[in-house]
Amino acid sequence: MMARRRLTTKDIVYSGVLAAMCAIATSLKIPFGVGAMVHLGTAFLFTVGICFGGVYAGLAGAIGSAFYDLLMGFSPYTAWSFFIKGIAGFIVGFVAKGLWPAPVIRETGKGWLWWAVLGCVLAAAWTLGGYIVAWWQITGSLATAFANIPSSLMTSGVGFVIAMLLSPKLRKRVTN
Repeated sequence: MMARRRLTTKDIVYSGVLAAMCAIATSLKIPFGVGAMVHLGTAFLFTVGICFGGVYAGLAGAIGSAFYDLLMGFSPYTAWSFFIKGIAGFIVGFVAKGLWPAPVIRETGKGWLWWAVLGCVLAAAWTLGGYIVAWWQITGSLATAFANIPSSLMTSGVGFVIAMLLSPKLRKRVTN
């Protein structure tokens, strides 16, 4: 049986730095089509999950996304983002890497790539579902919530592509 690992000072510092980087990445917007914008927060979250595991990605997503919402005037979404992005980060990280950035069985060969793809798809589905509920509750309109689906899918799609380009090289560099 595996011993339970506790958060160390190093884990807390890494999580804080990754959360700050997540907030910054979320503020970086890419124009996409006519009036649409996607942010790089999802790309960062997917990459952190694939490289560092579920605990770091979950904490970075929860704290970083909530902090972004507070700073940028999206306070009605703060609690929603904390849980939605936190769980999304945990999902992609746990599926792709495990709980922590220690080597796991999925590290060998190219097999990790399939786990990374699965983790990103599951996290994107969770994020979409979570934000549909959030948009519906905050705006009071299910039609408005459904109208935001394309932008959520675009953000997840761009995030997926960027994470798949960055992760193979970064995974080799991540050490305990």
